[in-house]
Amino acid sequence: MQRGRKDRLASLSSGLAMAVLLGTLLGLPFWLLGLLRVIRISGYWRAVDYVRRGRVLIVANHPSLIETFLIPLVFWPWAMFRLRMFPWSLPDKNLFKGFTPEHHERLRCIRVGRDDTLESRKLNWSAMKRVMEHFERQQCFVAHLEGGRTSKQAEHVSVGPNKMGKIKNAQILKAAWKKGAWVMPLHVKMTDAMRQDLPGFGESLRRLLLSPKCWPIRLEFRHPYRIVGQRFDEETEKRRLELAILTPELPA
Repeated sequence: MQRGRKDRLASLSSGLAMAVLLGTLLGLPFWLLGLLRVIRISGYWRAVDYVRRGRVLIVANHPSLIETFLIPLVFWPWAMFRLRMFPWSLPDKNLFKGFTPEHHERLRCIRVGRDDTLESRKLNWSAMKRVMEHFERQQCFVAHLEGGRTSKQAEHVSVGPNKMGKIKNAQILKAAWKKGAWVMPLHVKMTDAMRQDLPGFGESLRRLLLSPKCWPIRLEFRHPYRIVGQRFDEETEKRRLELAILTPELPA
């Protein structure tokens, strides 16, 4: 028990240090882009309020530029005072190949596999176990679900002009259901110029910084909901989440 307490304290201190570091290196430029209206955020204060209370799962569609470890930068100023507001993320196992488990812990990342291999299944089982442990501690998460890429999937779901790939795996929604976590849909919307030719991360970043025709990128936080009931129906919850991400909110 004492060892577990020490491990949690070490994780807390390293997480706080990383929140400060990421805030300095990435958070300030991210917020500067927001002030310049290159990145526009709707539903922001609603998201801040829920994340402040804890046990929130933010789920977004997946364009090429916005990875899960970047979205927590939205909450960077508040994470300086409450580490819970620096959400954990669930990046693909191939994103940080040279990193050790200790590096991932400091970045508040839990790796997942998006292919159908034994390695990925084992990794995902371990990841979901850790997700539920963190939900118990009122922690928050940001995730892209397998299949939810905006451009690269063969099967798509659309609501008006908004489109994303059909979600294939939603085990983390089951973890949210078991722990009573809020599910907050997030729609990441890019211009056609930004999406053109499926650029990689480097080219996407260059377009974001230097090409006004690629502006703005919109982050639209939707109203959160809880999954209730005695039984978890994965197919129903996948379709519900897709519609929640893609359906624009009516103005108040």
